[in-house]
Amino acid sequence: MRVHCRGVLASRRSPSGATSAIERPHNSYQRRTMKYPDSVKKLFKAFEDAGRDLYLVGGAVRDYELGEPVENLDDWDFCTDSRPKETARILRSNNFQVYELGAEFGTVGAVLYGPDGEPIDVQITTYRSEEYYRRGSRHPIVEFGDTIEQDLGRRDFSINSMALDGNGDLVDPYDGKKDLQDGILRVIGDPLETLAEDPLRILRIGRFMSKLGFEPTADLRKAATERADGILDISAERWLQEMTKLLKGPFVSQSLRFLHEIRILGIILPEVDSLIGFHTTSPVPHRDLFTETLQVLEQAPRAGRLRWASLLCNIGKRWTRIVREDDTIAFPGHQKQAAMLAGEIARRFRFDNDTADEVRFLVRYHGRERQYEPQWSDAQVRRYVRRADPYVDSMLAFARATVVDVTDTGQAHTLEQIDQLEERIEALEEAGTLRPELPSGLGNGIMKTLGLKPSPMVGEVKDWLEEEIIEDRLESGREPAYYVDYLKNSPPDFLSAALSDDEE
Repeated sequence: MRVHCRGVLASRRSPSGATSAIERPHNSYQRRTMKYPDSVKKLFKAFEDAGRDLYLVGGAVRDYELGEPVENLDDWDFCTDSRPKETARILRSNNFQVYELGAEFGTVGAVLYGPDGEPIDVQITTYRSEEYYRRGSRHPIVEFGDTIEQDLGRRDFSINSMALDGNGDLVDPYDGKKDLQDGILRVIGDPLETLAEDPLRILRIGRFMSKLGFEPTADLRKAATERADGILDISAERWLQEMTKLLKGPFVSQSLRFLHEIRILGIILPEVDSLIGFHTTSPVPHRDLFTETLQVLEQAPRAGRLRWASLLCNIGKRWTRIVREDDTIAFPGHQKQAAMLAGEIARRFRFDNDTADEVRFLVRYHGRERQYEPQWSDAQVRRYVRRADPYVDSMLAFARATVVDVTDTGQAHTLEQIDQLEERIEALEEAGTLRPELPSGLGNGIMKTLGLKPSPMVGEVKDWLEEEIIEDRLESGREPAYYVDYLKNSPPDFLSAALSDDEE
């Protein structure tokens, strides 16, 4: 596993409370010397003894230069002048655990161990002089290089084109450090050519805007607008990877507005882009749905599925708006419409099944928490949990994110509702009465006693028994005979009808 970044970048506060380093005064920037963990020192020593170069590169260098503590760094990526087979040989001869990762692309993986014994995945890649993607491919075409300057020069942005050597000294041939201080996203070569080589870099501009709050240079913004259509040549898997990272950033609103301005949002997510300005077409004023969506995003926890659901929660309103007789606006059935559109988006971006299911569920059923009242019975709370399972925690978190009422009083009341519901759920869980428990072997008892064959009917009977437990008409966790006797004495209507049909 990787050691995930837990720190925050210092001194600029985003709308969601995160911070960034970009407004640190230029003359206060202080250069630190990297103090590597012992396992990383050993890695550098192994390559030095073999007469080979080794540099730390990529996000770890960028984040370290922004002030991130060493122990919080993620993505320990290195580059070297040795070819993949030699890299693997150097690692094995120094007792590093090696795993195949992408030797054909020049990359070899290894496992180091941190101070507390936690495993740290590292990637060591041969210098590259060229790297480009065939249309629709997830895998790059790679040409190996010979120098660190060549390797850094083919990277996307200057802030990602720095390296640290084994002594912790910075290698910065393209002035990435200055761009970090100035809060600028700049490509090293010609912007049009750079984006043509790999159009995904257009989404990466948005991703780093969202992560750091930086702004692209004027020529890069112009080139991104001109090259926007190139994003259609990129595989959906790469879209998903970059968009998920983008959505999890603290400056996501800034980034999504940029994607709209350069046409990318309309190309890959027209359902979201169509919300922009939609409120201006209404005969009766209503809230700006795109601005509301951004507010939900900023309030949502930075988890991929919750952020995707936040992005998509309003897309059904574009197609369901009505004006009531009292000249108010409503969006009947917008959750159902949004869930249908979210399913199409999940297929377009090739979500895995679990992610697609959860995002659709959150979009489809959000808002139920606002129906909670303190007068709810325990059975009503259990019923909410049964319908929300297995996404109860996500539903509650998403419910809080979607509280965007106009008044502070309205927001406070709704948040209090959600808090009270969560407290009721926790109390029932602590008491062991939140979810109905049926004993093992009950299915066999049902079939034997009622003369049923293995069929969906047995599952329907068990579901009905669980509902009876939820409604406090049955106890939970009893022996099979207890439930079988209840079925004999008080069979559900659907069971009586089914048994009558069988007799006929």
